[in-house]
Amino acid sequence: MKPLSTTMLAMILSASLVCAWPARAQNVDFAVVVNVKNPVTNLTVEDLRNLFGGEKRTWPGGAPVKPFVRGIGTEERRTVLKLLGMSESEYKQHWISQVFRGNAQAEPPTLPSNGMQKEAVAAFPGGIALMNSLDVKPGMKVVRVNGHLPGELPYPLH
Repeated sequence: MKPLSTTMLAMILSASLVCAWPARAQNVDFAVVVNVKNPVTNLTVEDLRNLFGGEKRTWPGGAPVKPFVRGIGTEERRTVLKLLGMSESEYKQHWISQVFRGNAQAEPPTLPSNGMQKEAVAAFPGGIALMNSLDVKPGMKVVRVNGHLPGELPYPLH
């Protein structure tokens, strides 16, 4: 029997990693992060729908809600769409309608990384974002969802 070449071995290893990636991503909880000065400590799933859908526009205390979302195709974006019960095209149409009716100035900013979401949430008192719980850094404020933090059962955002 002929030994496997280094190239063939690398291809097999790469393919196995690519196939394993989706299963890993499905087990990750997505944390809800807000500005550290935000007094909110718990949100319901319905609250999140209203915040990310633009129906709720101010926080307790009056700060305007400023949602940030990740780019198309990211797990965080898919989680937001699942939360809202929308496809990508329905999400775009929803925000066009929100702007047209005067309920919003624009669709929430789309940011290319969780690091940028961290910076944006820190910069805006009303900032809120959904991010992979493994990317949460010290100093970030994670709020409970339905009374639970990421990693606790029955946390609803995966």
